[in-house]
Amino acid sequence: MVSHDAVSRIWVLAEAVAADLGLEVVEIERGGGGKRQMFRLFIDKPGGVNLIDCSRMSRELGGKMGEEGTINSSHVLEVSSPGLERPLRKASDFRRFAGQRVTVRLRRRDDASGQQRFSGVLKDIESDVVTIETDDGGERSFPLGEIARARLEVDWDSVFMGKGPESGSGKGDGGVSG
Repeated sequence: MVSHDAVSRIWVLAEAVAADLGLEVVEIERGGGGKRQMFRLFIDKPGGVNLIDCSRMSRELGGKMGEEGTINSSHVLEVSSPGLERPLRKASDFRRFAGQRVTVRLRRRDDASGQQRFSGVLKDIESDVVTIETDDGGERSFPLGEIARARLEVDWDSVFMGKGPESGSGKGDGGVSG
């Protein structure tokens, strides 16, 4: 059994390796069970990652995990892009993707509206408070610590109609840069 502590140790190693490769660690998921654990690592960089980035990260991190003895069970390490609808976790993520559509799920229902999920255009993050312009034209602000999950939101109808993320500026049109 791999503990949560092992994931934390892998995260620290992964961030060091990623920094050396000009990458960022977005998320680590743990799965599998029994004798074989799976660690799914999502990486990114401005402009997006490619297969070479993922291969290098996998090779370098796998080597470091072996050297450090980070985990002592059989494991699979999978490295990939977080995709177009990547999660936003850190304040720097919210700054980087300002102007793009997001979906935000709060840890508990909002006192004013009773809602737990909001969609709209990410306006800003200031002093760890995230502000979005909601689809109804209003603005809502949430402390970063109250956000359970936030993701970029892609307008798939536009993508399928040929107005995909690559054709726009990535700002407010459902496109994603990075």
